[in-house]
Amino acid sequence: MTTADQSKQLASSEPVAGSDDELLRDLTSGSGTARDSVTVGAWTALSRGTGVVRVVVIGAVLGPTFLGNTYQLTNSLPNLIYYGFLAGSLFVSLLVPALVQHIDKHRPKDVARVSGGFLGIALVLLAMLAPVAVVLLPELLRVTSLGGVGLSGSELQDSGQIGVTRLLILLTIPQVFLYAVVGSATAVMYAHRRFALAAAAPLVENLGIILVLVLVGMTYGTGKELGSQSTGEVLLLGLGSTGAVALHAAIQWWGARRSGILLRPRAGWRDPEVLVTIRKALRSVSQAGLLALQLLALLLVSNRVAGGTVAIQMALNFYYLPIALAATPVALALLPRLSRLHQSDSTDEFTGTFIQGLGLALFMAIPAAVGFVVLADPIAHTIAAGQMASPDGVRMIAAGLAALALGLVGETTFYVTTQAAYARGDTRTPLVSMALQAGICLTLCGLAAFARPSLLLPAIGAAYAVAAVIGGAHLFLQMSRGWPRRELWASLGRIAVGSVVMAVPAYFSAHLISSNLGGRPGQALALVAGAAVGVLTFGVTQLVLRSPELAWLTAGLRGRRTASQETG
Repeated sequence: MTTADQSKQLASSEPVAGSDDELLRDLTSGSGTARDSVTVGAWTALSRGTGVVRVVVIGAVLGPTFLGNTYQLTNSLPNLIYYGFLAGSLFVSLLVPALVQHIDKHRPKDVARVSGGFLGIALVLLAMLAPVAVVLLPELLRVTSLGGVGLSGSELQDSGQIGVTRLLILLTIPQVFLYAVVGSATAVMYAHRRFALAAAAPLVENLGIILVLVLVGMTYGTGKELGSQSTGEVLLLGLGSTGAVALHAAIQWWGARRSGILLRPRAGWRDPEVLVTIRKALRSVSQAGLLALQLLALLLVSNRVAGGTVAIQMALNFYYLPIALAATPVALALLPRLSRLHQSDSTDEFTGTFIQGLGLALFMAIPAAVGFVVLADPIAHTIAAGQMASPDGVRMIAAGLAALALGLVGETTFYVTTQAAYARGDTRTPLVSMALQAGICLTLCGLAAFARPSLLLPAIGAAYAVAAVIGGAHLFLQMSRGWPRRELWASLGRIAVGSVVMAVPAYFSAHLISSNLGGRPGQALALVAGAAVGVLTFGVTQLVLRSPELAWLTAGLRGRRTASQETG
């Protein structure tokens, strides 16, 4: 096999037959991880970008109202049930290592058997879990929202929210079964190291929901409060959103088919291999459930203020952008690599590759966290549109985002380290750390619920951020016992210096423009200028400090372009 043929095969995400040494070098190289991360990150950026537009449109059409709160909460519920309680770990982090061994041995029938078995079990579990959510969510909403008010202090919520909640849950709960297909198909593609379609497909769902919201605004008007909406409006919101998820699921299924796997539900409870992996997954499912409880707590407590749920979701969407563009691409690029290294007993290479990957993720996450604090106000002014562009709406978004920002460091660390644990078959350590994080978050959110309306969102944002930092630090320290950490501490030092240096020029450049140019265009320009100055300053600082992470990213970008040209 020629070098060009080997490059093409690596670029197409297929293992290189007969080239074990070359494959090992590719699996352990920082630039190789960066190359796959760039692929995931580029497509994820488009998907997440449309996700931000989606939540902006929700705010613009439904506004800072309890109807907006209700739609945001019920439309988030299927994600929380599936990605939180099941797929966040079961279908990606644990299914990928189970599939890798069959892919490397060229056993497509076994890949189809295991992935289909997981899908079958997931559908059965979701069929039991979904009715419980339908019954419990309205009651949770009733309890946590007692005394719900607007920022002005007036009582705005009425019993109509519970009725609308029940109807919207019934219309959107089928999404959980569609997400089961999404998760299983995604795991198949990631195990084959095919990242592009899996990362890009969610933008179709986002565009579909944006279209639904635009139709609602054009047909029924904007900014309606509970009690003034029609049944047709609620039906369009619920059924339209579920239709968009169905289209997303169909595209992901097709992606798995393109990888050579015909994905269909199978009786996984009869498959010994599937059952062994399921038993390992029980702890990770509990871990994902604890994370979902934290997010649900934020959505429920924020409902105490009119528009609070919409505002915190807008802040969370921006907060999760660096997670999607940094932690997720690196973790997904690492997972099949670390799985193969662990299965080949390459302990030193496993440790080095993980440390490199975590440093690469934090290289992007830490400056993003600083940037969110510095640029929270222009971000909020830029994304708050329509009914959400009131002073109270902008203030809620900015305060929530700035408070959440610190959590990026902890959540990135937790997510990347979890993949290393799962690659080794360790599901206990991440569960213990997540239990600690959840206990802290739920306790602090409970205390934050008593804050006055103007402080509610920063209080719950800070609760989540503090818990994420503690949980991430605890997991890393537990996982890395006995591992050399000097390389990571050196990376963190360089990243911290660059982040501090960039904060001042980023803030003042944004402030200068927003002070002289009014309105949304001025705020948007201030955001772009502040971000550009921050990125440039951080990059120059890392260049001066000779950061290897910067070199890996550059090499990864070059490698991706070369691979695209060769396979094109």
